Amino acid sequence: MRMTADPTLPTCAVHRDRETRLRCSRCGRAVCDVCLQQEPGWRVCPQCHQELAEDGGTDRGQTHRLQASAPLTFGLLLAYGVVYLVGELTGGTPSLVIIEGAQINDAVMAGQWWRVLTATMLHAGITHLLFNGYALYVLGPQLERSVGSAAFAALYAAAGLAGGVAFLFTAPGEVAVGASGAIFGLFGAWFGASWARRDTPQGRAGLSQFGLLLLINLALPLFIPGIAWQAHLGGLLVGLVSGLWWAHLRGTSSSPGARVLVPALIGLALLVVLLWYT
Repeated sequence: MRMTADPTLPTCAVHRDRETRLRCSRCGRAVCDVCLQQEPGWRVCPQCHQELAEDGGTDRGQTHRLQASAPLTFGLLLAYGVVYLVGELTGGTPSLVIIEGAQINDAVMAGQWWRVLTATMLHAGITHLLFNGYALYVLGPQLERSVGSAAFAALYAAAGLAGGVAFLFTAPGEVAVGASGAIFGLFGAWFGASWARRDTPQGRAGLSQFGLLLLINLALPLFIPGIAWQAHLGGLLVGLVSGLWWAHLRGTSSSPGARVLVPALIGLALLVVLLWYT
């Protein structure tokens, strides 16, 4: 989904009485919020939605366009894979990469605060990697295109920090790896934006979809031991606040800096707390 910066608002291609800043991610046609249809990785106008349905959802060059319009998401996915591969090649259990980069809370308290961030790039096994990678692939591209790569990066970092700080405060002496805190930040952003737009069909659909996913993921620690639920909760809260802020800016002529503002301030505050605490 792209937004136009033109101060003269175009009207929706379907509802001519509605001005809109939204555009179809596939063809660029101006459409209102009610008309946008969900497709894997993007939102499209009713005409493109029908065309994609007729050819089984495939579209020539779709993958390339997705990657080009969401470089940070796909860069993170690549980094996940590369770091995991390096960890496997270093051998041993745990690997050298895990030892040097995991959030070992005793080491963090000894001054190695950066482990809170480096741990978000590490995974404890192939299942862990695939689970977080798939969640990032589903949640990341459309969100990054909607708010911009800078705001997306600020959210990812702030949510990762929030998850790590929450785990540090509540689980002294423990060890954690994984991008779950940052991923839950994306969940939270989607849910917060959907909640703010709950009076629209798209908002209600988002609440239903992301609400169910959140409940399932929040319940996982009850059935699977070893999950750092504190990181999930910390990242989720940052995502909720950021999503509500972005929804507040929606439809205005906000600058990219305005979208970065809230997650960046939260991330900065968390970093100050982390440095002070350690």
